[in-house]
Amino acid sequence: MNDQIRAILWAQFRTIRNYLPRSGWGTILTALLSTIWYGLFAAIAASIALKIPGVPVATLQLVLPLGLLVVLLFWQIVPVMTLSSGWSLELSKLLVYPIRQSALFGVEVLLRLTTAPEMIIVLLGALVGLARHPEIPAAAAFWLLLYLPFNLLLSLAIREWLLRMFRRKRLRELLIVAIVIVTVLPNLLVNTSLGPKLKPVFISVGTGQGTPWHELSVLALGQFSFQALAIWIISLAVVYILATRQFAKMLDMDRAAAFESAARGGHGTRRSRFEWLLNLPNRLFDDPVAALLEKEMRVLSRSPRFRVIFGMACFFSALVFFPLAFGRQRSTFMEGNYLPVINTYGLLILGEVLLWNVFGFDRKAAQIYFVAPVPFETVLRAKNLAALAAIVLMTLFTTTLGYALHAHITPAGVLGAFFLTLILTLFLLACGNLTSVIIPRAIDPNQAFRNQNAGKATLWLLVCFMVMAIPVGLAFLAKWAFNSDSAFLAILCVDLIVGLIVYKIATESAVARVESGREQFLDALSKGKELVGQ
Repeated sequence: MNDQIRAILWAQFRTIRNYLPRSGWGTILTALLSTIWYGLFAAIAASIALKIPGVPVATLQLVLPLGLLVVLLFWQIVPVMTLSSGWSLELSKLLVYPIRQSALFGVEVLLRLTTAPEMIIVLLGALVGLARHPEIPAAAAFWLLLYLPFNLLLSLAIREWLLRMFRRKRLRELLIVAIVIVTVLPNLLVNTSLGPKLKPVFISVGTGQGTPWHELSVLALGQFSFQALAIWIISLAVVYILATRQFAKMLDMDRAAAFESAARGGHGTRRSRFEWLLNLPNRLFDDPVAALLEKEMRVLSRSPRFRVIFGMACFFSALVFFPLAFGRQRSTFMEGNYLPVINTYGLLILGEVLLWNVFGFDRKAAQIYFVAPVPFETVLRAKNLAALAAIVLMTLFTTTLGYALHAHITPAGVLGAFFLTLILTLFLLACGNLTSVIIPRAIDPNQAFRNQNAGKATLWLLVCFMVMAIPVGLAFLAKWAFNSDSAFLAILCVDLIVGLIVYKIATESAVARVESGREQFLDALSKGKELVGQ
């Protein structure tokens, strides 16, 4: 089994090495941002390591289990909130090899280290602090290391279960709602009266005897007992059994899907319940735009990844900012600009599938755009129209949800939010058309629970928003200075004209870029999955 694990990891290393891009400003900036992010958690870990030796043991008996519970919640919930499960095996590429299931399971467990490396840093800081405490045996602190396999196995069990649920059509949408509720719950607890009411419950759960985090804290504080050790071993065995069963079920599902795809030649047909909506482009546009629009709408409607992200954009953006705008610690800016803020956040969520990588779902099929007698600019504009339609639908949904939540929404606010969303969409489409041809990346439409966004595209997003902040900021500045929605709308009209100009220039540049480098463009979209994907 060890030989098979080494072979998988070595093949992945060679794959990355063969396709490793040259170092540039994007690589340097990505490394800088990663250093800042993980440096922040390193500073937190260092602070914990320095402060723990001065804390009485009686206080640590209360604080340490609570801290371990927070680590577990961060490790297990944040990947669900961000729909990013770290690195994992591409089982569809490994099923053809005679690899033991135990070897695949072992690699998957090790890859769960990439799910929340921040918590590993924090745990190491706590370990160092406990080892330096004068009243605690130094060797006892190393019990904390057992928290790593516990969280790794639990993370794998949760991930495999979520992946199975995402593949079930009737449960996928319900799962989106559940994820949204879990995501907005911390914000609701902080900004509503529900937080103080549930605080005693959280403390009771964190310090309750018999829980894995409490019993591990007992061992780590040097108060060894066979009862604590037995409870911890049982807890570890339970999560191990859960992880192995969920992994085995997911592996069987992948095998069944592979045989089914081979049996039907990788093709399948089904009729949508919203056929009238999918045929709407034929009534509004002429070919080839109508055909391209219908194709985009059908691809997006059948993509589990798009449906999940679109649901997150509609529900999550409206709910996560509601307590900030209308909760106990409400913000005056958020209250007055609730719709613009939630629509902007929705654009960020939809960016991966609609803006930054518009050819991702096409993958190898993008070759048809250079064979068919249709200008590439027409293809690009059709994709932008499909993205605009989805964004308008999201805006209508978030506005309706805002009314349902009894948010203070005025007709002028709705109009301003619509114009602001349109302007931001123009700027984002302009930047996205460039990134779609400069750094194209194939996206698996069936993989809903994994981050498939390119790091360079994220950097483009950051730069684009910094540039867009200037004209949008001027509109809000005019609204504040003149205390008038008319001034806000007037500046937005000017921004709209600027956005149209920028979009035209960026689209023409993107077309020229892809015409001169179509081989590199198609090669990037035709690359298959690696053995280990992100």
